[in-house]
Amino acid sequence: MRRRLFLVTLAVTTLLVAAFALPLAVLVREVARDRAITDAERALASLATVLAVDPEPALLEAAVQQTAPGRDGRLSVLLADGRQLGDESPADSDAVALARDGNAFSRSGQTGVDVYTPVVVGEDVVVLRARVPDDLLLEGVRSSWAVLAAVAVVLIAVSVVATDRLARSVTRPAADLARTSRELAGGNTSARADPSGPPEIAAAAVALNRLADRIDELLTAERERVADLSHRLRTPLTALRLDAESHGAVALLEDVDRLEAEVSELIRSARRPLHEAVTVRCDLARVMADRAAFWGALAADDGRRWTSNAPPGDRYLVRLSSGDAEAAIDVLIGNVFAHTPDGTPYAIEVAPA
Repeated sequence: MRRRLFLVTLAVTTLLVAAFALPLAVLVREVARDRAITDAERALASLATVLAVDPEPALLEAAVQQTAPGRDGRLSVLLADGRQLGDESPADSDAVALARDGNAFSRSGQTGVDVYTPVVVGEDVVVLRARVPDDLLLEGVRSSWAVLAAVAVVLIAVSVVATDRLARSVTRPAADLARTSRELAGGNTSARADPSGPPEIAAAAVALNRLADRIDELLTAERERVADLSHRLRTPLTALRLDAESHGAVALLEDVDRLEAEVSELIRSARRPLHEAVTVRCDLARVMADRAAFWGALAADDGRRWTSNAPPGDRYLVRLSSGDAEAAIDVLIGNVFAHTPDGTPYAIEVAPA
C-alpha cells in the first residue's frame, strides 16, 4: 500500500505541476517577446519625434545613436529619397512599401522580429525600422524556465516525502496489527497490538486485543476445568491404590502408579501457558524405545514377536510433550493387543514424514 500511495502521489503531483508550469513557461516567453518588441517600438517613437522636428540626416544619425537599438546597430532610417541611415542591413522591400502606405507593424524573420513605423515628413514618408534579434526576444526566458523547473522539482519532492511519511503512519500500524495476528495464530496469547495510527486501524487493534483477552479467559477457564477434573480423579485412584495394596496386586499397583503419573501430567499441561505448550519438544525415538520395552514384556507373555527400528543415537524431535507421545504410542500398541489374536507379531517404526 505504501508503494501505491507513493506512485499515485507522484503521478498526481506531476500532473498538477505540469498543469501550471507549462502554461506559465509559455507566458514567460510571450512576456519576454512583448517586452523586447515594446522597447523597440518605444525607441522608434522617440526617434519619430526628432524626425518630425528636424529631418536633417546629421541630426537623425545622432538621434539614432541615442537609442538602445541604434547603439547596438539595429535601428535604421529609410528616407524617401532611398537613403538608409543607421543600420545598413538590407530591409524587406515589401515591408518598406507596406510601411510607406502608413502601416505600423512588426514582421517575424529568420533571425528575429523587424518593427516598422512610418513617419510623415511634409509630403514624404520616412520609414523607421528596428531589428529585435532572437536573443533579445528570449532574454531572461531560460533563467525563468530554470527557476520554474526547480520549483516543480521541489514541489514534487516535498509531496513525495509528505506522502511517504503519511504512508508510514498508515502502514506501520497495519504491519504491527498483522504481526500480532500471526503471533496469536502461532499460539503466543500474550501478543498484543499497539492501538495507534488511523482511527480505523486503531479500532481494529483494540478489537484484536479484546479478542486475545477473551481467548486467554476461555483457555484459562478450560485449563482450570481440566485440572479440576484431574484432581477429582485422584480420590478414586487413591482408593484403588489402597485396595490393590490390601490384595497384594503388584501389577495393578503399577498400573495405578502409571495412571497417577498421567493425571499429574494432565494437570501440569492444563496449567501450562499455551505458547509454552506449542514450543515444547521431545525425542520421539527415545520415547518409542521406552514404550517398546514396556510393551515387550506383555508381548512375551502373549507369544508375540516384535521389532523396533530406533537405533541408539538417532534423534527425532517433534513438537509434542513426552507424555503425549507416550500416550499416542500406547494407544497404537494397545490396539494391536486388543484387536489381534495372541501370537500376532508387530513392528514399531519411527521415520521422518
